[in-house]
Amino acid sequence: MRYGFCKEFSTGLKTEVDYNLVKMIKEAGFDYIEMRLMLVAALSDEAFEKLVRTLQVYALPCDVCCALFPKTVRVTGMEADDKNIKAYLEAAFSRANILGAKKVVFGSAPARALDKNTTEEQGYKQLTDMIHAIMLPLCEKYDVTVVIEPLRRDACNFINTLTDGMKLVRMVNAKRIGLLADSLHMLTNEENANQILDYQDSLKHVHIADARRGLPEDGYSEPVQDIIRNLKKINYNNTISFESKNGRGIESMIKALNLLKKQFN
Repeated sequence: MRYGFCKEFSTGLKTEVDYNLVKMIKEAGFDYIEMRLMLVAALSDEAFEKLVRTLQVYALPCDVCCALFPKTVRVTGMEADDKNIKAYLEAAFSRANILGAKKVVFGSAPARALDKNTTEEQGYKQLTDMIHAIMLPLCEKYDVTVVIEPLRRDACNFINTLTDGMKLVRMVNAKRIGLLADSLHMLTNEENANQILDYQDSLKHVHIADARRGLPEDGYSEPVQDIIRNLKKINYNNTISFESKNGRGIESMIKALNLLKKQFN
């Protein structure tokens, strides 16, 4: 198992790298950092080189990147443009590869949400076609696997449950496309934790947070505990990241990491 920390909800900085948080993630003892890919893709060459150097100095790998598409790169509906998608993915996956990331999280609610003129079935077909024509060749080129992240219903109107995510995974049917389970989205949607058992063969990455993006350092709510229990039951041994706030800082991060590790011992 590799334990990481995602900087998505732990900093107010969305257009630049929070190097104080990077340092905290390293000092707290995490195996890797999960970077926000649309931020990484938007950095100037100079700023990106600084990020690469910093992670090298800290010996802090970036196993995973989250937040694949910005809202300006639509992937469903009439606004989706293959040329725009391909250009963005080429740049983003190239930088993910330089960082050493092997997985990229495809949540991206503003980019994938369905407009009023696009049905759910049209959305699935549009994503399947785009993944086959554009994404998969670039996954091979840059050695990354994309994991589909179901999102809670109040965040996105498309692909909300693990069952929804598995529908897309099965439609694509490619080794470079897997499934992500996010405890916050699952508990908000009141999903059955046993889906972890049902879809274990496709599960490639996990996000952990409790209600309101809380960092679980003193225990877990029952829904999150059920998810963790089922992860242990399937002998999950892949990447798992906190996608949460950072509590009181490094002390909270250390406590949360140690607590999570105990669940799998």
